[in-house]
Amino acid sequence: MSENGNIQTILRHYQNELVKGEITRFAAGRWIAIHCQILDRNGRPYLLRHFRRAKRKIPLKIDCPEDVIALIERFSRLKPRTFYASINVYKRLGSAEDVRDLDNITYCLPTWDIDNKIENWTATIEVAKEILKFLRLHGIEHSVFLKWSGNGMHIHIHHKAFSDNLLKKLHPLNIAYSIVEYVNIKLHEKYLEIASKYQAKKLRVENKIDLQRVFTCPLSLHRQLDVVAVCIDPQTLDDFSLSWVSPESFRHWKGWDRYVEGEADSLAIKAYKTIGGYPLTKSLRLPAKKRMKLDELILKWMNREAT
Repeated sequence: MSENGNIQTILRHYQNELVKGEITRFAAGRWIAIHCQILDRNGRPYLLRHFRRAKRKIPLKIDCPEDVIALIERFSRLKPRTFYASINVYKRLGSAEDVRDLDNITYCLPTWDIDNKIENWTATIEVAKEILKFLRLHGIEHSVFLKWSGNGMHIHIHHKAFSDNLLKKLHPLNIAYSIVEYVNIKLHEKYLEIASKYQAKKLRVENKIDLQRVFTCPLSLHRQLDVVAVCIDPQTLDDFSLSWVSPESFRHWKGWDRYVEGEADSLAIKAYKTIGGYPLTKSLRLPAKKRMKLDELILKWMNREAT
């Protein structure tokens, strides 16, 4: 396919009303990132996360379906291909400082990143089943959805599966990090068994929860592979095949946003007591004028968790 034909194919995909609508639903309140095909001076694809307004960096966001096409057109010279959205849902997204402000985070999306090679997709499915089984044993069944990521799969617990009461006591980032870490520790041996069974040397289940993490938006194209990030109903996982992720005839579950508030509270509390919260020093970057000493930062969060 010619370069121009490739660009037109990508644009045609995102002009699909279902595609625009699903990206918009997932992106609500989230910080957007766009992976492009043009390389920067270091030979890496551009990953766009801001636009500039009067010399200020403004986080990218999507408020309506028309914004999807508007962003593609705005950055057309860089050839946008893949849309991502943050695990964090924010109260506001008006400045670069907003995405560094821990108090600006309303929710966070617990996510298991099953990384693999697409050829070993059956191993990926088996790992997903183990995680789903573990979550069901801990009362989480109606607030979980799966998303094909390209070479592997993402498993998400809906960010509203936690009660308001719990979210007043624990920061959303602490909840997401500790749950993913707790489950991974409990299932580590299972992961190794599955990798050995399928000789899947690239199989990994990672906790990538961090302050600025993004994951692929539903129905986005993969950054390299010719596949679509479809959402999958856990009840239909046994029926899954790679034909579901074809850009020409994808099969997508629109019920991915259902949840039961409080369903994940029990596991969240257990995980937090075992793991503790997100390691704040991991990727915290604050402007110099707002930067706090580490001991002050820890004290602030200890006081918050105690209330």
